Amino acid sequence: MSKKNRLETVVWLRETEEDRARLEMADAQRHVAAANDALSAAKARAKTDERRSASAAHWSLVESAHTRALLEARQAEHAVNAASDGLSQSRARYLGAHTRTEALRRAIESRRKEEARTEAQAERKDMDEIAMLLRAVTA
Repeated sequence: MSKKNRLETVVWLRETEEDRARLEMADAQRHVAAANDALSAAKARAKTDERRSASAAHWSLVESAHTRALLEARQAEHAVNAASDGLSQSRARYLGAHTRTEALRRAIESRRKEEARTEAQAERKDMDEIAMLLRAVTA
């Protein structure tokens, strides 16, 4: 396998890794958005206080429902924090994969430029030799 093919294979592998990390980051962003929506809904439920409108017989039931709503709001806050942490970690993984891929792309591009320069130099050398031979024949 030539160097060119090996490098292109490695670049393809890095790009695949980068795409996987990008998809993971998008999934984490969706989880954060869903957790934020759940938090908003839980806070709205916790803000409603039905204890005043309930009768004394139902007060205990309404109180436990309100306590449960407050607990759900707290759990939703923890879910948002966990999802945000997951997003930060997936973003860091994506940035690492992207950086590695870009470094490899730059390396392969510089190698291609070097190969083109070497080929051009060899062609100039061949042309110079041909020109010298033609001069020698015509002289």
